[in-house]
Amino acid sequence: MRHHRVKKNNLWRRVKPIEVVKGVWSWENCLDVPEGVIDTMNKEVDAWVPTVTEQDIKQKNAKSSVALANGPIRFSPENDFKHEDSKTFLKYCQKNVLDKIADYFDMFEEVSREVNWMENWQYITYRPPKHMTYHSDNHSVRNPNTNQNYPAPYFRRITALTYLNDDFDGGALSFRYFPEVDPYKPPAGSVVIMPSSYMWSHATTPLLNGRKAAFLVSCASHYDIASLEEGADIEDIQRREIR
Repeated sequence: MRHHRVKKNNLWRRVKPIEVVKGVWSWENCLDVPEGVIDTMNKEVDAWVPTVTEQDIKQKNAKSSVALANGPIRFSPENDFKHEDSKTFLKYCQKNVLDKIADYFDMFEEVSREVNWMENWQYITYRPPKHMTYHSDNHSVRNPNTNQNYPAPYFRRITALTYLNDDFDGGALSFRYFPEVDPYKPPAGSVVIMPSSYMWSHATTPLLNGRKAAFLVSCASHYDIASLEEGADIEDIQRREIR
């Protein structure tokens, strides 16, 4: 496949969202994904993953933790992508997501007053048969030495996920408490925004073939890490791995 450079013009647009389930909205086909850019980003991720060592994992190195957490590989686009096309495209992804978050704030005014902090952006990618079981995007964090759980130092309010491709089977979004709704697979270039609390517990169905890529960010209410009980695993808290 011939690679097309990401040109510096506008790749995103305003569209009317559709409701997936109560409180979950999707802006379908709101972002153009240039041919070849996903392959470029995946090559950067694939080149990095083999460098993660057992020692990194034992020491809870931030990169290794996000690489190996649960189902997908998680990569920090702000710090780790080097290719100019990757960085340029992800800037458009950020602008597009912020525009859709502003729409969501207009729809649900109260949440805009609850958010005062945004997590680091993540590029995530799956290969078969990876998946994620049902989970809330808010959860306690565990001290691995004592097995005790502690409150997180921040509370996620909304989760925004950009689906960058759709040339795969499986990998759909399923909501535990809305069983009447079939698993939802958005078209490439769509943004889905949902509340992060337990009522919107969700899963990603197993990926059957192909490779899934997405762009993730959450908006949160930030609390003071220093107020946590002594002995909590602060690095683990900051990474917010799903366990």
